[in-house]
Amino acid sequence: MAEESTKRKITYISTDVHPTDSFIIVNYYLQVISVSDAGKQTPQDKRALQKAIKVKISESSDVTTIAREIIEKYPKLIPAIKMRELESCLAVLQKRGSNFDLKQRAAEQTDSGFSTANSILESLARGGRSSPVKDESASLDMIEQYIEGLYEEMPDKIASTRNILTLAKNPQNLDVLMQNDSLISAISRVLREDNKKSMELVTNIIYIFFCFSNFPQYHPFITANKVGDMCLRITDQELNRYNIWSSDLQKLETKAAQAPDNSTLARDLDKEHRKFQAMIRKQDQLLFVCFHLLLNLAEDFSIEVKMVKRDIVRYLLTILDRETPELLVLTITFLKKLSVFKENKDELIRSDAVFNKMDKILSIINPALQGLSLKFLLNLSHDKTFRSMTVRNGGLQRVSELLQSKSHAILTLQLLYQITIDDENRDLVAGADIIPQIMKMILEYRGERVNTELMAVAINLATSKRNVDVIVDDNGLKFLVKRALKTRDILILKMLRNISMHEGETKFMFLDYIDEFMNMLLKSSNVPEVFVEVIGIIANLTIPDFDFAKLAKTYSLVELVQKKLADAVEFARRVAAATLERARDDADESEDGLAPDDDITLEAIILLGTMAHDENIAPMVSKTNAIPLLMELMIIKEEDDEIVLQIIYCIYHFLLYDSTRQILISKTKVVSYLIDLLYDRNIQIRRMCDVCLDIISEINEDWIKKIKQQKFQWHNSEYLSVMADLLEQQEAAMNTAASTTQGKSKSTSRSGNYATAGPSPAGAAPPRKISIGNSTYYSGLDESDSDDEEFDRHIIGGPRAILDSP
Repeated sequence: MAEESTKRKITYISTDVHPTDSFIIVNYYLQVISVSDAGKQTPQDKRALQKAIKVKISESSDVTTIAREIIEKYPKLIPAIKMRELESCLAVLQKRGSNFDLKQRAAEQTDSGFSTANSILESLARGGRSSPVKDESASLDMIEQYIEGLYEEMPDKIASTRNILTLAKNPQNLDVLMQNDSLISAISRVLREDNKKSMELVTNIIYIFFCFSNFPQYHPFITANKVGDMCLRITDQELNRYNIWSSDLQKLETKAAQAPDNSTLARDLDKEHRKFQAMIRKQDQLLFVCFHLLLNLAEDFSIEVKMVKRDIVRYLLTILDRETPELLVLTITFLKKLSVFKENKDELIRSDAVFNKMDKILSIINPALQGLSLKFLLNLSHDKTFRSMTVRNGGLQRVSELLQSKSHAILTLQLLYQITIDDENRDLVAGADIIPQIMKMILEYRGERVNTELMAVAINLATSKRNVDVIVDDNGLKFLVKRALKTRDILILKMLRNISMHEGETKFMFLDYIDEFMNMLLKSSNVPEVFVEVIGIIANLTIPDFDFAKLAKTYSLVELVQKKLADAVEFARRVAAATLERARDDADESEDGLAPDDDITLEAIILLGTMAHDENIAPMVSKTNAIPLLMELMIIKEEDDEIVLQIIYCIYHFLLYDSTRQILISKTKVVSYLIDLLYDRNIQIRRMCDVCLDIISEINEDWIKKIKQQKFQWHNSEYLSVMADLLEQQEAAMNTAASTTQGKSKSTSRSGNYATAGPSPAGAAPPRKISIGNSTYYSGLDESDSDDEEFDRHIIGGPRAILDSP
């Protein structure tokens, strides 16, 4: 007889942090595979298991080193690619610290928001009593007696289900219970027939199936017995019961209020209140186990879709009105899982109800409940309608209160970041006492790099002038600059760059630190991330009467800009050459540090345009090769509208000064380039080109005629190209019609041909008279077309028809 050997297959699921102790919990699947002598492998069912790894960690510990040691010790349990996930869990443990209160640990639970269902259900069942309900002694040997008890009166049914539940709580008994068809058939029948007779009986039976639902391999078994369907029916039934009982109680309260001297009525009201509270306690226990079972089944997407069609979202929103923290945590967990799908999200935000209910829940002092609620709101905040709803209903004030809680600071900042994505919401933040808290958190943050979530919010807020007025108040700018100069934190520099954009007194404040920024700029030429932010700050300082010439002379600023432009042009030339040789990849690898960042190139051009406000800069620029480099770069970056627009802005300034104007006109083809761009799709580029051409026209009367001539030739070439296309289309249409109308009469054929053909040349619209600046030209095309589409430039005319400048 052939013998079999076994091998174990471990599949990693996830890593969690223990809610109370210094443990890392690793969730994984274990599958035993039987291997015969012939080599045949027979896999068995997977089992979901957990491994608790004790971790010794302190504030000074290196999280990366500890994570590497754990992976080396348990290579089969945790794959190396999960290194970052493990580091995140270790960071959570590290933040707790050695003096972390044990009670607080118990409150800060994992993402599911609840501990074991057994302890919660026992807590709900106690209803405030100090000692838990003790399970009766149960044994698998007495299973037949328990089945018989399910056919007896109600007390016997309840006792039998309680004993079966005791057995089901032990995972080792689940296989035995599932294989007993008589048992499963009996409890399923009792659930269908007696679900309205006893809430305790229904809770016990649902709890039995819930024990099975904790393991994915039993989900088909639960679905086959239609337990999920019964859970939804029972939920609807209990919610209707609650509404009826609540309505009756309200009527009794009205009667008692009308007869305050009636002691009998007062006693009846008090008695009904106690019964109502007892009913709510039992109902919460039943609803908890129902929704917990459904949440387990919802791991299968197809089953989750069926639940949504059965209106489970409405049930969950109704449960949010309850006050039991454990049930609320479970409900919000379920809603958070559903909210990742657009259809569910749209239903949730259909009215203000969801935010009003969540705002009430956030006011409950329960760290686990608040944390989970913030995660749920964070999912919804990806919708602009919900963000507007949040601001409209006073959500910023709630965010301001939650920012003061250190345990939820990160989640609150993430939610605030989502809210500040919209421009219309940013100005409203200034009135919610949020900015002072943000500034305090930034300036008091320990470490060189401020938290990313915190700085993301600050960078968003710095784009609003109203917020900036609050930020720079009380020496706020001074402290930010001081920290940025000390740590060179890129995110703080980004925030300062946004602050420097705003007109008014804010720009003048930066002049107190201009020398410090210039020194940082020169020292960070090899650090692109820092360099681009600092040069961006300086480029934003468009201050009238500022002596940029003195600054440029002191720090060789014009030479620095020329070098960056030259690097960009040189790199573009090398890439073009490598492309022709079909070796671009190799060429990129050989460009050690020569590839300039387009952001740096753009900021260098903007800085040059800012400095050009000072007339003393023009002679300095004329002594360099900056202007020819700008013209060459405009051709290279013709697809980048922002770079092209900023180059034209520089040209505009340089045309105002004699020294640079002579270089532009005599050494470059600036007129040809500007006329070419005069018909660009970008309206801002068109306007700047028009202004520049007007300036050139005012220099000499000869230029007016030549610019008009070039404009005419350009429009004429475009007109001829379009008409050539129309003639080709017309000829093709006539040939097609002629081939399909053979055998018909001549008159019919001719009328059909001309009816389907395009417009004839004689019927084409005549050129239209257009005035730009002081110039007049004719166009055969409607100007609105140039805003929406770019016409093909054919060999006839086009750029080749443009005359060179004199």
